[in-house]
Amino acid sequence: MVEDLKRFKNFFQLIEGRVRDVTRLRKKTFINFSNNWRTDFTISLNARTVKLFDRAGVNPLLLKGKLVRVRGWNKSFNGPMINATHPEKIEMLDK
Repeated sequence: MVEDLKRFKNFFQLIEGRVRDVTRLRKKTFINFSNNWRTDFTISLNARTVKLFDRAGVNPLLLKGKLVRVRGWNKSFNGPMINATHPEKIEMLDK
């Protein structure tokens, strides 16, 4: 999966996977899909986006272990990354 995502950098993508871990670091939240966040796929949320999640009643830290689908522009920052700008960009597939 990661190699495919690297090939499709700067393309709009729809990606499904199980969240391995969620980390809040400074003003950002990172939703990781493997143990190696430096090379594998990550969703990032900035502080403004986390506030939007709070208003929608969704705590991103509770996504750990959940199967999710994210949509957005696939960029490269320590591996493939989508910066989710709104809660609607992340869909929980199991509750």
